[in-house]
Amino acid sequence: MRISPPTDPAARVRSGNMPPEAWLPQFRAHAEHCGYSAHTVAMNLSALREFLSYLRERDITAKAAQPSDVASFLQISLRKFRARLHSSPKNPVVWQRRYTAPINRFLRLVQRQWPPPRPPRGDHEQFHQEITEAYGRWLTEINGFSKGTLEKNRRIARLLLRWLGPRADRGSLGCLTVADIDAFLAWRMPALRRASRYSESVSLRSFLRYLHFVKVLDKDLSVALRGPIIYKYDEIPRAFTEPQIKAMLHVTRRDHSPKGRRDYAILLMLATYGLRAGEVVALRLEDIDWRGERLHVRRSKTRTESTLPLVTPVAQALPKYLKKRPKNEFRQVFLRSRAPMQPFSNVSSLDAIIGVRMKEAGIEAEGRHGSHAFRFARALTLLRASVSMKTIGDLLGHSRAASTEVYLRLQTEDLRAISLDVPGNKPDAEMAHQR
Repeated sequence: MRISPPTDPAARVRSGNMPPEAWLPQFRAHAEHCGYSAHTVAMNLSALREFLSYLRERDITAKAAQPSDVASFLQISLRKFRARLHSSPKNPVVWQRRYTAPINRFLRLVQRQWPPPRPPRGDHEQFHQEITEAYGRWLTEINGFSKGTLEKNRRIARLLLRWLGPRADRGSLGCLTVADIDAFLAWRMPALRRASRYSESVSLRSFLRYLHFVKVLDKDLSVALRGPIIYKYDEIPRAFTEPQIKAMLHVTRRDHSPKGRRDYAILLMLATYGLRAGEVVALRLEDIDWRGERLHVRRSKTRTESTLPLVTPVAQALPKYLKKRPKNEFRQVFLRSRAPMQPFSNVSSLDAIIGVRMKEAGIEAEGRHGSHAFRFARALTLLRASVSMKTIGDLLGHSRAASTEVYLRLQTEDLRAISLDVPGNKPDAEMAHQR
């Protein structure tokens, strides 16, 4: 099944300087391309006419507009509203969003980056920006970290620099001590779970190693930082039960809307293959080999690829969704069901889908039950069927056998729940009777 990508009007918007009268038709074409309703498009165009008129009166081009221009336009529009109706908007947030939503979408098309990055205010902020950007390059270019790890580590670096305040300028950062790090951790850690404390400790150690590597710090303070101990198999993984999965699939399959077709295909893939959320989100149209009946999966954690059989239920569910999938230039299989019709921005979107379908199925579950609950459920089903750990690991995309061992804990708890004795651990009274 081939889906030819139509040309996105946004590309024409950015292609060069356009006269003011050409902006609105181009924006209309882009909004319709993104799946916005006719009513929403009309409301957006009305707001944009006012904004472009404001820019034209001040001889400001759309490509040169700044956040201060938008703020000034909103103030003037609010004064006009009050003068015309002799009252303020009943809901100021909704009123303001009527303008800001289309203006921001429009300026994201015209300018490649909107809002534009705020320039550093003073040497202090300039130093922070320089050091975090250089740290980011060190993480990616030298150490090969992923984008997700980059953002997580840089966030902790920025947090530490802001917390240090005046002690994090060009002349003072080199005087950082273990006592400073302890004070920062005492401020930061109490509100975090143990797993989050461990993760942030790892990120902080990485930043401290970098500061020593570039000789900002004479001593490597990372060696003095110890995060909380995380024990292997510390928590029993949560899994959906087979009846729960069947109930979710049942209620979702009855929804024949484009959203229902999409959600059913997603849940079916999670239940069938035990994929990670990131692997489902990253799935592309060219990854589906219809003739060869195979599915190519990019493993989000190990950065490897797997080829899985395209089983019949999945092979039937995907075309039903793809026939109703919005036609656009995106190659990702699964897109948002509401405008703008584009790929999911993050993997948490799948957890939201699961939550909605759980509620529809009347399922109440304690703790976190997202996409990983399907993954654990699939592993548990295979364990009960006496499938080898090697085969389970291959299906789940594990690069090491130890990664699959966590599911043994799941099976042990499953056996304990039905009071099955483990051989060699008979009660003392029974052993005495046998003797």
